[in-house]
Amino acid sequence: MPAPVTPTSWIRPCLLTANFAAPLVLFGTHFRYPWLVATAVIVHACFFYAIVAPSCGWLVAVATRFRPKGSEVWLTIDDGPDGEASLRLSEEMSRRGVQATFFVKGRNLQRQPEVGAALVAAGHSLANHTQTHPAHLFWWLRPGPLRHEIDACNEALRSAGVSVIRWFRSPVGLKNIFLEPTLLRRGMRYVGWSVRGKDGVTCNPDDVARRVRSNVSPGAIVLLHEGRERSNEAILRVIDELRERGYSFVIPADEQLV
Repeated sequence: MPAPVTPTSWIRPCLLTANFAAPLVLFGTHFRYPWLVATAVIVHACFFYAIVAPSCGWLVAVATRFRPKGSEVWLTIDDGPDGEASLRLSEEMSRRGVQATFFVKGRNLQRQPEVGAALVAAGHSLANHTQTHPAHLFWWLRPGPLRHEIDACNEALRSAGVSVIRWFRSPVGLKNIFLEPTLLRRGMRYVGWSVRGKDGVTCNPDDVARRVRSNVSPGAIVLLHEGRERSNEAILRVIDELRERGYSFVIPADEQLV
């Protein structure tokens, strides 16, 4: 399977130019024009929003949905693999005929490549969720550390038997001004989400399932997490409830992503 063509954001160069030019213009005019000050504030606010808003594609094109062929959703699971818990989850999913994409931390996968290989053998796909999951610093990473976060995780994925590395998701959906060209050079695509269980910190299966079923629709990318207490229970609860409502679970092709 060939590597996907990475979409680019036409807003990115405009936003970066405006963000870096605004202080120069203000200092050059000695802050004499209130409308210029207001414009600079708006530009920086847009820049901040582009970094922290998970679905915002201003700094890098973000896939948040896919074109379904019916009542289909894409289940994506972050932060694993989680050892025996991942294997038990995969077994339960296989009994239900469900496949998912696991966005894994490279350091976790390096410690347990056999778990990643077992997930691939079971029909799931693995994708890049950075090497160390630097949630507080990802937006600030310079090009070298950013490349390391992506490349080290890619190497762990290859060691687990992933031949084509297609997708990337950053920690908590943060963006970075160097991310788009970094992904472009690697033929990778940024994948966000359209529905989440908000199980990243606390994981109450009832609450997680309620949030997902209240917001899901055909073509949704569903975000859940591993590694929390009751994570498997929450994931399986979501799967069972959506199956009862007539949904099936697929891993879409790149051309289906939007």
